[in-house]
Amino acid sequence: MDGTIWETPRDGAEASARRRRSGLAWFAGWALAALAAAGVAVALHLRALEAGIAAEGATLHRLISQRADQHDALLTSLGAIVRAPGPLRTDLVVLLADSVQRFYPRVRTIAVVDIGAAPHALFSTNPSDAAAPAPAAVATRLAGEPPGRSLVLPGPPASGLYHMVKRAGEEPVALVLTVNAGQLVEAEPGVAAGTISLAAPDGSPILAPPDTRQGLGLNFTRVLGSQSQPLTLSLRRDLRLAEAIPFGTIGGIAAVLGLLAWLGHRVLAERRRAEAARGRARLSADEARLAQATRVNAMGELASGIAHELAQPIAAILSQSQAGARLAKAEPLDRQAVIQALDANARLAKRAGAILDRLRDYVRPGVPDRRPTSLAALIAHVVALSQTELAGRGVHLVVGPVDPQARVLVEPIAIEQALHNLIRNAADAVDALPPDQRRVEISGTLSGATAEIAVGDRGAGLSPELAARLFEPFRSTKPNGMGLGLALSLRLVEANGGRLSGDNRPGGGALFAITLPTVATDEQREAAE
Repeated sequence: MDGTIWETPRDGAEASARRRRSGLAWFAGWALAALAAAGVAVALHLRALEAGIAAEGATLHRLISQRADQHDALLTSLGAIVRAPGPLRTDLVVLLADSVQRFYPRVRTIAVVDIGAAPHALFSTNPSDAAAPAPAAVATRLAGEPPGRSLVLPGPPASGLYHMVKRAGEEPVALVLTVNAGQLVEAEPGVAAGTISLAAPDGSPILAPPDTRQGLGLNFTRVLGSQSQPLTLSLRRDLRLAEAIPFGTIGGIAAVLGLLAWLGHRVLAERRRAEAARGRARLSADEARLAQATRVNAMGELASGIAHELAQPIAAILSQSQAGARLAKAEPLDRQAVIQALDANARLAKRAGAILDRLRDYVRPGVPDRRPTSLAALIAHVVALSQTELAGRGVHLVVGPVDPQARVLVEPIAIEQALHNLIRNAADAVDALPPDQRRVEISGTLSGATAEIAVGDRGAGLSPELAARLFEPFRSTKPNGMGLGLALSLRLVEANGGRLSGDNRPGGGALFAITLPTVATDEQREAAE
C-alpha cells in the first residue's frame, strides 16, 4: 500500500451534499443578517428624515407665528383710529388699510362693525366681499368678551380665510381683519406646495389642501405661538418608496455582508480541506502537508478574528465620521464638537492598530531556538519580571518547590512568555478577592521524562463553557480582552515540544500546567532517530 486514500462514489456524493448544505446555511445566515441590517438602516434613515421635517417645521412655525403677531399690531393701530373722539374718520381708516394691504397682501379685508342692538357694518375696504363675516356673527362671537381681546372666527368652508375680531373699546364697535391663510404660509423655500394646513382653535379647518397622501408620510404639528391666533399648524411630507428606503445604503451593506459571508464560507471550506489534509498527512506521515494544513487553519481563525475584532472600532469610526460631517455642515459651526468627533476617530484608529499588533504577534512565524535550560532559573526569571506588577495590584506571588536538577530543552523566551501570560491570568482571577486571599502559586517539578510548571489561583475557576473551549483564539471573559493569551501560550509551548493544560482545582480556583520534555529525554529521542 502506498498510503493513498481512495474516495468512493458514495463518499463523493456525501461530501457534495455537505457542501450544498453548508452553502445554503451560509446563504440563509447572510440573508438574515442583511434583513436585520436593512431594518436598522431604514429605521436610522427615517429617524433622520423625521429630524429634518421637525427642524423645517420649527422654522416654519416661528415665521408664521411672527406673521400672526403682526396682525395684532394692525388691529391695535386700527383701534386707535376708531376710538378717537368724534365721528369715525373713514379717511384715516382707508389710509391705514391701503398701507396695510400694500405691505401685507394676505390681509384681504379690513372692516369696522357696529355690534350694538342692530349689528351693521360701519366701514369695509371691500363691501362686496361675500366671505366677510356677518355683523351679527361678529356680535355673537364678542358677546361677553372684554375690550381689547382678539379672537379667531373661521371663514367660510374651503375658503382658506379666517377673521380676527376685536372689540375696539367700551363702545359697541368691533374691528374685523380677514386674513388669507394660504398667503400667510406661502413662499417658504423648501416646503412643498399642498403640504401645509391650518386649523382654528376649535379644530375646524381653515386651510386644508387636497389629501394626496400616498403610503408613508412625515408629519409636524404645533400650535402657533400667537396668543390671539392659536391656530394649529400642520406640515406633512409624503415619501415615495425610494425616499423612505435607502436602497443604496442597503445594497452596500448587503454587498459587504455578502463578501464577509463568502469569505467566511471560503475560510470554513479551507478549514475542512485543511483538516482532510491533516488526516492524509497522519496516514502517510507527510509532515510538510500537515504543517501547511495548520497554517491554512490558522489563516481561517485569523480572518474570523480580524472581522470580529475590527468590526466595533470600524463601525464607531464610521458613526463618528458621519456625525462630524453633519456638524461641519451645520450653521453656526460647532468647532468643539467637530474636534471631539475627530479625537474619537483618532482613539478608535489607535485601538484598531493595537488589535492588529496583537494579531501579528499571534501569527508571527519562526522556528524556536531550543537549548538546555534550568527549570529553576527559568521560573526565577519570570517571577522577577512579574513581582513588581503583581505587588502593585496587591497580589502575592508564592513560589513553591522547584526541582533544581530539572533541565529542559526549550527556547527560554518563548516559555517565559507563556508562563508570564498564565501568571497574569491568575492575577486577574483573584483581583476581586479580599487582599489576604489574592495569591498566585507557582511550582516546578520533575516527573520521569518530563518537567512540569504549575500555576494556580483561588479565584472563581473555569466555567464549563470556558473550559470546553479554553484555548480557542478570540474567546475571552475579560471586557477588553482579545482572547489570544492562552491560544498564543499554547502555540509557544507546543512549538517547544510541550503541552499546556488547564482545569479547576478541587478547593476552588484554576490550575494550569506546562509540561516540557527534559534534556535527557530529548537526547535519547535524537539518538533513537
